[in-house]
Amino acid sequence: MSIDRISKIKNQRIFRSFVWPQDLLDFRKKNLFYGWNGTGKSTLSNLFRSIKKRASVNEGEVEFIISGSKIDGAVLTTSQGLPQVRVFNKDFISENVFTSHGSVVPIFFLGEENIEKQKQVESLKARLEETGKSGRDKEADKKRSVKALDDFKKDHAKSIKDLLSSSGGNNPYNNYDKRAFQVKCDVLLKLSVPDQKEKILSAENLDLLKKKKEASPKEKLDPLKYIYPNTQQLTDQVTAVLGKTVISSVIDALKDDQELSGWVKIGLAKHKKDNSADCLFCGQTLPDGRLQELESHFNDRYNDFIAEIESLSGAVQSAIDTLKLCTPPNRLGLYDHLLSEYDAKVAELSKELARVKSYLQGLLQILDEKTKAPFQTIAKKFEVVIGSADIFSELNSIITRHNSETDNFQSAISEARSAIEESLVADCLIEYIQKKNGIDVLSNEIQEISNETTELTSKIREIEKDIEEHRRPADELNADICSYLGRNELTFEVKGTGYQITRNGTVAENLSEGEKTAIAFLYFLKSLGDKSFSLHDGAVVIDDPISSLDSNSIYHAYGFMKESTKDAGQLFVLTHNFTFFQQVKKWFSYHKKRERSFYMLEAQSDSKGRFSTIRPLDSLLQNYESEYQYLYSIVYKCANGGAGSLSDFYQMPNIARRLLESFLSFKQPQYNSSVSLDKRIQDIAFDEAKKARILRFTNTLSHNRYVEDQPGNDLSILSESPAVLSDLLSLMAHLDAAHCKSMEDVFS
Repeated sequence: MSIDRISKIKNQRIFRSFVWPQDLLDFRKKNLFYGWNGTGKSTLSNLFRSIKKRASVNEGEVEFIISGSKIDGAVLTTSQGLPQVRVFNKDFISENVFTSHGSVVPIFFLGEENIEKQKQVESLKARLEETGKSGRDKEADKKRSVKALDDFKKDHAKSIKDLLSSSGGNNPYNNYDKRAFQVKCDVLLKLSVPDQKEKILSAENLDLLKKKKEASPKEKLDPLKYIYPNTQQLTDQVTAVLGKTVISSVIDALKDDQELSGWVKIGLAKHKKDNSADCLFCGQTLPDGRLQELESHFNDRYNDFIAEIESLSGAVQSAIDTLKLCTPPNRLGLYDHLLSEYDAKVAELSKELARVKSYLQGLLQILDEKTKAPFQTIAKKFEVVIGSADIFSELNSIITRHNSETDNFQSAISEARSAIEESLVADCLIEYIQKKNGIDVLSNEIQEISNETTELTSKIREIEKDIEEHRRPADELNADICSYLGRNELTFEVKGTGYQITRNGTVAENLSEGEKTAIAFLYFLKSLGDKSFSLHDGAVVIDDPISSLDSNSIYHAYGFMKESTKDAGQLFVLTHNFTFFQQVKKWFSYHKKRERSFYMLEAQSDSKGRFSTIRPLDSLLQNYESEYQYLYSIVYKCANGGAGSLSDFYQMPNIARRLLESFLSFKQPQYNSSVSLDKRIQDIAFDEAKKARILRFTNTLSHNRYVEDQPGNDLSILSESPAVLSDLLSLMAHLDAAHCKSMEDVFS
């Protein structure tokens, strides 16, 4: 895993809008940055440190490319796949070495005598890795199961919503969702299994309720009001009539022949009407007394009896006719879900009415027979048919329910919807339970794995406590400091779980800047061997480790750094010191080109102020062993480039001074380094006014980070930079024209 580049740095301190140029090489195994103070070295090292600390970058916008993947600096806290990084800079020193509490963070090595325990740790770590993988697999399974359950709830909730929603604003199913579905599932789960199954509607009932919830309110119906004929009373009357006979002067021939009797009776009535003495059938004169004989046969009692029978027959017929009055309400007036039951009851009523009618028709028939045999009794036993009144109650119950639904229509619709919902939910409850139980099982397994992980981690820590030691790193650090400084008065002493820096046995105070730098840098290099860091796989970032060191110490620092970081997975060195830069550049140059990259941090200015950028190392610094050529090129370009903004010239006093000092060091070998620049220039035979301007520009303005820091400094002097630098080049050409000409030929 490697850091490829920082593809974007926007509004991050001096980096205003940096985007990695297409022609700029990606980071490699060895990476060297050269840049003067104020060009952004500390900013870069702190960006690397944010990776080390897994701390999100909250200022501006920063984007890293790590092993080909984009990593947003704002989400480093939660980002996966970040490399191990160790950074040496001022923040490292203050947080780990010269801390406010005075204790130095310990470095842990593995003791050689604890090899077996270390093997045990490695075995436990292997188990921990397997457990972690199993946990991750289970988490993935759980995630899939949770999603499956969530989709299950969503799908069923949508089906219920689609079925039960309506255009009305008061319908709770218009907003039915997975949460409502789950609530109903949980409610039904509290019921017994038989009660749950009872909630599931048959296809027929479900269809009825669907129709019901789609119905519109209907008119109320009148209950069915009808009373069956009194068949018992009619039967008793018929039985009595059948037992009666007519008492008269009976003509045997007519008595025994009902057909003849009927025919004669009709003829007699016609003779009486026509007052004829002749037979209307044969035309002969009737014998004397024949009509009186016949009239005696058909006397008043006979007629009254026949009239009684006919009257009773009329009563029976009337009873039959009343059956037609029993008409239930039109089925189309009822709600659809009641029709099936209603139709069944109407069919039962029809059968019952038909049964009563058939019985009454039987009475009517027997009465007709009696009419034809008035002189004879008829013995007849009846099984009386009495119509069932229950059917009316049942039909009226349906009508009452219909009317009740009309009175409570919205409530009935709501009950229908609720019943449908419960049926649909109950029908899929088993699958819901299975999915939910599956998640619970995975949760329990994950918890067991977590408990095992905690136990393994605890065991590893306990064993590592036994095998960790930080005495040896302290002894090795003390040897390094002695070698580095040439004296052994400063030492690291083990104190509790850390170190304390002492001088001749007492707590070291008033350390020089050089001593602080040496101690901090050596401590950092030693910490790269800490068991928590894999040097071979990690990245090491070193930001100017030679601050306040003399020239001899710079070479010491370089030597220690080279030895300690040679096996680093990636190495980043940032410096403003040219001597240190040259040493590192030579070292990196021994590596293959594909393993090294050289960069330059450069501050520029525009109307909005100063901003920094990363670019390839200047060819003059790349190809020459001295910084001198590079400084000369900058001064020459500024002197011949004409006017610019003040911000363009902020660094020119420092650059001019460094160039002049380097030039005079080989042109005036008679002076040692303690001789001031003023003295050196005053001894040169050159235009006095120009020398004064050069001195003021290089000697006064170059000593401050910002020229306005010095009271009395006139910022307008910076606008004279091209002219003053032109005077400086003239002074140098005055002393060595051939040299200046050869220098200009290099970059002009």
